[in-house]
Amino acid sequence: MIKKKYIDGVQDLFNNLGGYENIISFTHCMTRMRFTLKNWDIVKEDNIKQSAYATGIKKNPGGNEYQIIVGMDVSDFYETFCKINNYDIDGKTIIDKTLVQNKNTNFKTKQVEEISAIKSKFRVKGFANKCLSFISKVFSPIVYPLIGYGLLLTIWSLLTVEWNGDGTSASDSVHFFNQFADILNVLTSTFSLFITIAVGYTVFKAMRCTPIYGILIAVVLTAPGLTNMGDVKPQEGQTILGQFPSWSLFGDGVSYPYKINFNGLMVPMIGVAIFGGYMERWTSKISNTTAKNILSPVLIIAVTFLFAVFIIAPIGMLFTNYLSIGVNWLSTNYIAKYIALPLLGALYGPLVITGLHHSLTPIILQGQASYGATIIQGLCTLSNVSQGVATIAFVVLNRRVKQLKELGVSNGVSAIVGGITEPSLFTVNLKHLYPLIACSIGVFCGSLVLVASNTFALQGASSIFGYLMFQHKAPFATGVNTWAGGGFLWGAISIIVSCVVTFLMTIILGKVKWFSNRSRDLLLEDFNVDIFELKQLSKKEFKEQHNKK
Repeated sequence: MIKKKYIDGVQDLFNNLGGYENIISFTHCMTRMRFTLKNWDIVKEDNIKQSAYATGIKKNPGGNEYQIIVGMDVSDFYETFCKINNYDIDGKTIIDKTLVQNKNTNFKTKQVEEISAIKSKFRVKGFANKCLSFISKVFSPIVYPLIGYGLLLTIWSLLTVEWNGDGTSASDSVHFFNQFADILNVLTSTFSLFITIAVGYTVFKAMRCTPIYGILIAVVLTAPGLTNMGDVKPQEGQTILGQFPSWSLFGDGVSYPYKINFNGLMVPMIGVAIFGGYMERWTSKISNTTAKNILSPVLIIAVTFLFAVFIIAPIGMLFTNYLSIGVNWLSTNYIAKYIALPLLGALYGPLVITGLHHSLTPIILQGQASYGATIIQGLCTLSNVSQGVATIAFVVLNRRVKQLKELGVSNGVSAIVGGITEPSLFTVNLKHLYPLIACSIGVFCGSLVLVASNTFALQGASSIFGYLMFQHKAPFATGVNTWAGGGFLWGAISIIVSCVVTFLMTIILGKVKWFSNRSRDLLLEDFNVDIFELKQLSKKEFKEQHNKK
């Protein structure tokens, strides 16, 4: 079965391995694709290592196996690799080379080529691109568990929220709901701890180091003997560092280093884990095997811990503290929230085009860990759904182009239902420009409703199902209250406003002469049809012409 999300990856891997001329056969195990190749030297290893589909490369010269580590979904990747590149499922037999070489094949279509070309043009390059790719690898494995967590927490919120004053929640009224809410509370109360430890694991994995060290370091830095940042409440005129518990290694008068618990400190934890990964790489260079086996674990864990508590902890705590405060201020201030967040929502689509949207993930998770939820996640939902609506509106405006209808509707639905916006963005919205502008206007309007009503959401699905992530009430720590009716009502209204404005603005802008002339030229180039001529035909004439084809 072909999985759309793997199509680009399997084509990229096929080319980087040298194609038919170099691939002899292949198979897979639980997590890896195992290739038998003619010449290992021509493989473009750097491209594979930097890709999203591979988490590493393992070579087994003795068994003549070149292994690509894909993950637990390797069977789907393998089957897609066979189908796209026209191999039989045995991984040896080539069914028909000409189908792959033909640019008009169902899979390697002009659309795929265009997406790759536009991505290359707009993506951030160089060191910034490596940073964004690294962030993506760190947080991508956590996304699906977070969706499950978000749904559980939403159910818990519905059971415990006081709909009409004290004692009016479902858990207060019904014994079964009370007990069930307690069970859900156990499942959801360790969110920040899970994320912190998971980040340690995924950073080590992204650096192709030993993930168990990442887990161990994260567990040590979240130990009960350390103090959570939120547990220290400085009085007026006091600083948080001045009141924080600490060790006195350098005498009773010197309070340093601080006993800072990294639970919920996402960005500092990433920095510590990166340092730990480099420590592992450094210790791997110890030539004596016995010494390496003894010293490596001690140095990796101990030195990384000391680096964390002496250097990263105080800097990271202050950075995280004020980052969270700053984002919450932008989300709740009666003036700033109407400017900053709507602009962020309007620009989210362009951020996806450049890949910079990955930089928001740590901010969303940090805000959720510090305050319980964030408005930014709601903006992502509005933007992704509206990108799909803009594409469908473009198709409606140019509905007489049959080929466009087939591509556009499927791409639009992928964005709305699956939250996968790249096909919509790169083949329609960015290419024809005005759907992207219309979407930004629509999301800006929907975001105004979202921030005005103080509707917060949990990190999770960024599609239409992101509606389930909205919270009935704003978290208490944010200091604001959601409007009457609750977050589910105003979240739905914000989505509707965003989609309706996006749709209408796409239709309106599409009738602007400059945009319509530009789209005419692009559609003529893509599908060899003149949309102006098609629009001049009566319904009867168009139907007769369509039937002839």
